[in-house]
Amino acid sequence: MKKKLLLAPLMAALVACVVLLSGCGGPSVEELITDDLTSQFDEIKNGSDDFLSGLEEASGDEFEQLGIDPKEYAKSYLEGFDYKIGDVTVDEDKGTATAEVTITCKSMNKIVEDFATQYQEKIAALDTMPSEDELYKMAGQVMVDVTKAAKTKDTKVTFKYSANEDNEWSVDDSATTEIMNAMMN
Repeated sequence: MKKKLLLAPLMAALVACVVLLSGCGGPSVEELITDDLTSQFDEIKNGSDDFLSGLEEASGDEFEQLGIDPKEYAKSYLEGFDYKIGDVTVDEDKGTATAEVTITCKSMNKIVEDFATQYQEKIAALDTMPSEDELYKMAGQVMVDVTKAAKTKDTKVTFKYSANEDNEWSVDDSATTEIMNAMMN
């Protein structure tokens, strides 16, 4: 996620450069915002190496302890991820814009809930108590299985954009929170 967050300022700079050109018959603000969102969501949807490496880095040692390959887990979690950009509404006089996006993804809350239930059932069915390392590996396998079986759901999200004094447009800081909320629900 850290690398993903680092890309946002870079994308904002790119959008700003393109916006400055828009006065010369270039793309509209609506098109620039759509392009920005497409670029960001395509990186997630396509599981780019930078995105997956960022997730791997953010996972720390926890996945290793569970015997889970972070990149493979991320690919499993992102299976079925999609998005649809809806209305982009711009008020150039106020320097604000909103973009409606429907995000289709697996619910991490549901995955965690199903994991807890299935792991407890698996532990209750044991005849003997395995070692701590074996318990971690068992937990990891349950987590992978639950994630692979999880169904996607749609969540509607509104992204807010604003223009600075130089009429350079960028997404508000709330974008990361909106994406995380969509992925958790």
